[in-house]
Amino acid sequence: MTTDVMIEVKSVEKKFGPVGAVNGVSLSVRRGEIFSVIGPSGCGKTTLLRSIAGLDDIDGGEISIAGKVVSSAEKKMFLPPEKRELGLVFQSYALWPHMTVYNNIAMGLRARKVRDVEERVHSALNLVGLPGMEKRYPSQLSGGEQQRVALARSLAYEPKVILLDEPLSNLDAKERERVRIELKVLLKKIGMTALYVTHDQEEAFVMSDRVAIMRKGVVIQQGTPEEIYANPANSYVATFIGRANIYKASVKKSEQDNTLISVPELRSELVCTSANGLSTDKAISVMIRPNELGMSSAAPPQKVNVLRGTVVTREYKGSTVDHVIKIADSNILVTTHRFCSMVNVSGDNVYVYVPPEAITVIPE
Repeated sequence: MTTDVMIEVKSVEKKFGPVGAVNGVSLSVRRGEIFSVIGPSGCGKTTLLRSIAGLDDIDGGEISIAGKVVSSAEKKMFLPPEKRELGLVFQSYALWPHMTVYNNIAMGLRARKVRDVEERVHSALNLVGLPGMEKRYPSQLSGGEQQRVALARSLAYEPKVILLDEPLSNLDAKERERVRIELKVLLKKIGMTALYVTHDQEEAFVMSDRVAIMRKGVVIQQGTPEEIYANPANSYVATFIGRANIYKASVKKSEQDNTLISVPELRSELVCTSANGLSTDKAISVMIRPNELGMSSAAPPQKVNVLRGTVVTREYKGSTVDHVIKIADSNILVTTHRFCSMVNVSGDNVYVYVPPEAITVIPE
């Protein structure tokens, strides 16, 4: 393992009785990287974080931090949490309500018998943008301020890596958007390596350099947010990290630049660029993102990939409008914004244009 890798997880398994919560997970987090693990409730992401933190022992595989093995099932090695040089930030903040901000941060430093406690507390509070808050109690702080105190407490003893478990989920939507940007800027400013666990896809994409998606204890795809959004590994990933229209299709004619595919549910043949090189009559699945489609009440100028349909429902969401369009035997979701040509009356006939570049082949 190179020194540029701060967290290395190799084939890690963790069981609770006969149930496998983490099943052979492998991933690595580079120095200074914000790496997110996302997935639905019960997928094993928090169990993985707890295993890295040393709060749970593992039943298989190996975990290393900064080049040092901290858990190994084969070697029967387990380093306790306090010796892993990790910072931990929890969903619940875990602040002592009867202690001031100063004492909440200082308590861990005193337990480690650090000499310059006062200097580190003030430095940590300045770092998270809370100077002068030392004498306040948690009840006198907003949710965002409490979260920053929890972060300051972890940063005060200068850990090698920080682990964050759903750290913003207790904040309201507006506060969460603001704090996540502040948190990312702060982590990047100090060059901290972070493993971030969340179920919120948007939050993970905003925060992270790379992302791993878990399902049923297994990592099913890793990559940058852009790579995962544009090229999902399967239909589950496609729908988990953003809304998608997914259809069964087959290749009818493959050329160098464009491929003609048949989509039976839409009773249509569409030209796409992502299926180039696939053999004729090959069965595939295709994904079309709702926000990448065009819609108008008049026939568009394009000669290919134009579908006629009927508006079934229309949902106004403020910045966008969702339209469910009935086309042949299926529906297609189209998302528009205020400057798009929109149909306002349910039941009107419309044209939907599918750009060839908007059609993505996803593995079966």
